[in-house]
Amino acid sequence: MKMSKARSFKKITLYNPTPMFLKMKSFCLVVFVVLSISIANAQQTPKPAIIQVDLTKKTKEPLKPIWAFFGYDEPNYTYMKDGKKLLSELAALSPIPVFVRAHHLLVTGEGVNSLKWGSTNAYTEDANGKPIYYWKIVDSIFDTYIQRGMKPLAQFGFMPEALSIKPESDSFQTTPTKEKVYHYTGWNYPPKDYNKWAELVYQWVKHSVERYGKKEVES
Repeated sequence: MKMSKARSFKKITLYNPTPMFLKMKSFCLVVFVVLSISIANAQQTPKPAIIQVDLTKKTKEPLKPIWAFFGYDEPNYTYMKDGKKLLSELAALSPIPVFVRAHHLLVTGEGVNSLKWGSTNAYTEDANGKPIYYWKIVDSIFDTYIQRGMKPLAQFGFMPEALSIKPESDSFQTTPTKEKVYHYTGWNYPPKDYNKWAELVYQWVKHSVERYGKKEVES
């Protein structure tokens, strides 16, 4: 009778995870569950929010005005009859001074009123490139605000044509009376000379202080 040879077995070492591995595994599982819940909630149809306002209920504290700011695109309507009427009504709405801001305060043009457009011709240059400052239209706008106790916000933007790096771009804007008004699109480009731009800002502030007083300008 033959004896079978004894088989040899290799020693197998079972993997024993470290505590750090178990913590990372638990953390990943938690993150997965949280993300799954978040995705599920995001896919649900949101519930409508209902806001109820009781206008008959008297408040214990006076109503705090939060509407004391207005802005618009067309500065040349400011000093016209209906513009003055509207601004007077807006100023009367608030017990505190109303702040108002208009666009196109430095845009080149003859001050023709137009929807979504305006001009003051505040800055031009002569044939030699010397700055010419013209404040008549800007003054008409700011005078209207000051006379009604409003606080104008001077917007130093909307580049004058003579300072724009791209003054050659232009188009035409139609007024309510179907009149074609020159509308150059170079207003939304930076100045080609920052020294002249800085001087324009300085001259406008200086003129405003001389006209309205330092206290008014600082307010």
